[in-house]
Amino acid sequence: MNRSYRTAGLIIVGIALLLVSGIFFPSEDNAAPTPTESQETALMSVSIINASLEPFTKDIILRGQTQALRTVDLKSQIKSRIVELPVEKGTRVKMGDVICRMDIEDRAANHAETAAIVKQRELEFKASEELFAKGHRSETQHSAAVAALDTAKAREKRAQIDLDNASIRAPFDGIINDRLIEVGDYMREGDVCAVIMEEDPFLVVADISENDIAQINIGDTAYAKMQNGLEITGKVRFISSIADTATRTFRVELEVANSDHKILDGITAELIIKANQIMAQKISPASLVLDDRGLVGVRTVDTNNVVHFKEVEIMGNHENGVWIAGLENNDKVIVKGHEFVKAGESVSAVTATN
Repeated sequence: MNRSYRTAGLIIVGIALLLVSGIFFPSEDNAAPTPTESQETALMSVSIINASLEPFTKDIILRGQTQALRTVDLKSQIKSRIVELPVEKGTRVKMGDVICRMDIEDRAANHAETAAIVKQRELEFKASEELFAKGHRSETQHSAAVAALDTAKAREKRAQIDLDNASIRAPFDGIINDRLIEVGDYMREGDVCAVIMEEDPFLVVADISENDIAQINIGDTAYAKMQNGLEITGKVRFISSIADTATRTFRVELEVANSDHKILDGITAELIIKANQIMAQKISPASLVLDDRGLVGVRTVDTNNVVHFKEVEIMGNHENGVWIAGLENNDKVIVKGHEFVKAGESVSAVTATN
């Protein structure tokens, strides 16, 4: 019985000695890490690039449509009946071509009468001029002869205009887009005979925001992409000075050539205008982040390797990523590991290799 107690006591003493030896004589494996080593293992490793800004011209892309430069309603200036329609709807015409011809009625006779009166008044004027020069006619009588001749000429001119107005002609080269009357219809003053559209040049119209309007000027070269794949180049001919009250945008017109008549009115188009040149950085879109406010930016590190958020603006695309503005030369931009760190943290920064 005493031997069992002694054996148990020896086992307890042995265990106690092992525990005590571990406290007072720790092994290297169990040694507590130093503060410096703990700090180093906690730093996140990130890859950075040094920003190197380059000149970049931003593309302002606007949604718009094609539009004819001129579309005109051809209206009658006299009252008469339609006797001939020389061209059909859809026909291309030249300036001066007759589109609608009306009955001249007695207009030719009126013109002939006024022309004859002019000849009579001219003879009377010549006779009055000779008599006046010889002193056989008073100045008042001669002035009456001059006035009579001028009146006769004015009446002849009105009769000629009235006769000419019986033929409605194309005011410019274009295409007859619509014809609203038929032979036999009676036309009153102001009634529309046909609608003519000018095909060359043509317009591409769009609305530009108030943020971008200062970056374009009249005369700037721009181009447009049609919905049907056609690309056309032209110059900005008009920028509105008054904003649309509903959208706060301004009308922009691009004038383009259309000698081949491939551009039609009302086709959806993308208007691309080159804006002012700025200094920007090319970067992978994967390097962009959002902060807590939803702002787009990148994460950078300072000289102490502390992370910061820097807001940027996406200016355009390139074959390997995007152009951004808002950085300065030599800013250290995190391109790998940015998704695992946040502003205010210290990191271990290494320069990225291509």
